Amino acid sequence: MKQAFVVSGKQGLNNLVRGVTIIEAPDIAEWINGGELLLTSLYPLQSFDYSEQQTFMAQLSDKKVSALVIKTGRFVHDIPSGIIEASERLHLPIIQIPKQVPYREIMYPVMELLFNNQVVKLKYFKEVHDRFIALTLANKGAENIIMSLKKLIGNPVTLFDRNFYPISATDPDLVQFEVLDHEEVDGARIDTEFACYRQRVLYPEWGGRTCEHLVVPVETVNHIKIHLVIHETRKTVEALDFIAIENAATSLSLDLVKQYAVAEVEMKFKDDLIDDLLNAKIESLQSVYQRANLIGWDLNKTYVVVLFRLQIVDGYDEKELDLYSLHHPYQRLLYDMIQRQLPEGTIRIRNDQLVVLWGIETPPADKTASLRMIKAAARNIQHTFCKRIQSIDLQVGIGNAAHAISELPRSYKEAQDALQLGTLINGNSAISAFADLGIYRLLCQIEDADELAKFIPLSLKKLLAYKQPNREDLIKTLQTFLEHHQNAAKTAEELYVHYKTVTYRIERIKEITGMDMDDPDEMLSVQVGLKILVLLNDHPVASHPELVGV
Repeated sequence: MKQAFVVSGKQGLNNLVRGVTIIEAPDIAEWINGGELLLTSLYPLQSFDYSEQQTFMAQLSDKKVSALVIKTGRFVHDIPSGIIEASERLHLPIIQIPKQVPYREIMYPVMELLFNNQVVKLKYFKEVHDRFIALTLANKGAENIIMSLKKLIGNPVTLFDRNFYPISATDPDLVQFEVLDHEEVDGARIDTEFACYRQRVLYPEWGGRTCEHLVVPVETVNHIKIHLVIHETRKTVEALDFIAIENAATSLSLDLVKQYAVAEVEMKFKDDLIDDLLNAKIESLQSVYQRANLIGWDLNKTYVVVLFRLQIVDGYDEKELDLYSLHHPYQRLLYDMIQRQLPEGTIRIRNDQLVVLWGIETPPADKTASLRMIKAAARNIQHTFCKRIQSIDLQVGIGNAAHAISELPRSYKEAQDALQLGTLINGNSAISAFADLGIYRLLCQIEDADELAKFIPLSLKKLLAYKQPNREDLIKTLQTFLEHHQNAAKTAEELYVHYKTVTYRIERIKEITGMDMDDPDEMLSVQVGLKILVLLNDHPVASHPELVGV
C-alpha cells in the first residue's frame, strides 16, 4: 500500500473491514455480506455508462462495503467520474494502486489481521462464556453477574427492570439519571446481535456530571424485559466488550427465567393460601402454618387487608383496556409499585383488584398511626400510577387490623366495604378506610336491601315520591343543610346558590314532608335515611318503587 493513494470518499476511511475479495463480475453486490474491502481492475465494469456506475456504487454502499481498491494501468487508465462522484456522495473510499502491485500483497496482510482478530475473539469468547456459565450454574444471581461484567469491560454497570427501576448496581451513584440525548446504535457497526441504544445522560448523584451510557434491552419469558446499562464513565465500549456484554445478558436472561419459574410456583401456592385465609377455608391452624412456612410467610404478624382497584376513566374505550386479562401490564405495573413500597408485603392479583396483606407493627399508643402510614403510602402509589397511566383511576379500600389469621376474613370484608362505599361517597379516586366510615359501618352490615330501606323515615320517603323536576335539588339541599348543622349561609355557599334560595327550598321541603327540623331525633332519622340512599344506589329495592332512580 506504499504506492497507493486515496482518490475520493475520505470521509469513510474509518469504515470497519470484515473481509476482502476481488470483483470478478458486475453483480458482485449479490454475493457479499458487508464490510468487505473490494479489489478490482474495473475489467468487469468497462462497458458501464455513467448511470450504471452510479447504480453499482449505490449497491455497494447498501451492502456496507468498506472501500474499493482499484488497480489502474492495465484495463483502465483513469477511474470513471461516475464512480468517483458516487464515492464522495456515499462516503465509500476509492483507493488507487499501480498495476505492478499484486492483489495478494494486499489480501494476505488483511486476511491475516482478520484471522488473528477472529482467533482473539474466539479465545476471549470462550473465557468469558465459561465465566458467566459458571456464575449461572452456581446460582450467584444478578449482582455477581454485573460485578463480573464491570471487571471485564472496565465500566460501571446497572441492571434495571422494565420500568427502569434499579434491580442491582455496581455504582449506586449512577442509578439515577436524566436523559439529555438518545441515539439508536447500528448493530452491524459495533459487531453485536443485540438491539441497543446510546444515551447522553446527567447523573444528579454523581455531582451533576454527564456522560454517555449504553442500554441493552434483554427480553425473557412472557415478554418480561430488563435493561442492562453500561455507563461509559471510564472508556467507550469497544468491540471485545460486546462479547462480555452479550454473555452477561444471556446469563441474566437465564437467571430471570429461573426466578420467574420459581416465582410462578410460589405465587400460585401463595395465592391459594391467601384465598383460603380470606374466605375462612381453614381446615386446621397447623396445616395453614405449615403451608406458610414453605414460602417463608410469617403469619404471626398483625395484618391489614388493603384493596387496590383499577377503574377505567370515563371516555376511554373499555375494549382497548381489558383490565381482566391475565398478566395485564397495568396490573403488573401496579404490582411492582406496591412491592417497591412494601418489600415484605403479600400481594394477590384478583381480576381488577390487588389484595395486599399489609404487615404492621404492634399497635402503638397512637392507634391511628398505622392507618395514617398506610393511607400516605397508598396516596403515593396512587399519585405515581395515575400520573403514568392517565386512562385509569385507582381506588383504595382499607380494612381494620387483623391481629390473628382468623380475623383476616373480617378485615377483607371491611376493605371491600370501604372500597365500595368510599367510591360511592368520594368518587373514583377515593382512598377510604373502614374505620372512617362512621355510621356506614353499621348500615353495611345489613345486606338485605329491602330490610335496609325500612329504616328510611316516612318524611324522607315523601320527598323521594315528589314527582317534580326540582326533586333532586331539594334532596341535595336537604343533605347539605344537615351536613352544615342546618346553617343556611354555609349551605348556600357550598351549593353556589343565593341564601334566599336555600331558605325557600327548606320551607318547601317542610311543606312536602312535614319534617320537624327542630326535632333532633327526626333529623337523625333523616340523616341516616340519606346515608341509606347512598347504599341503595347499588342495590335495587323491589318492594319500594318510590326509591327507584334515587
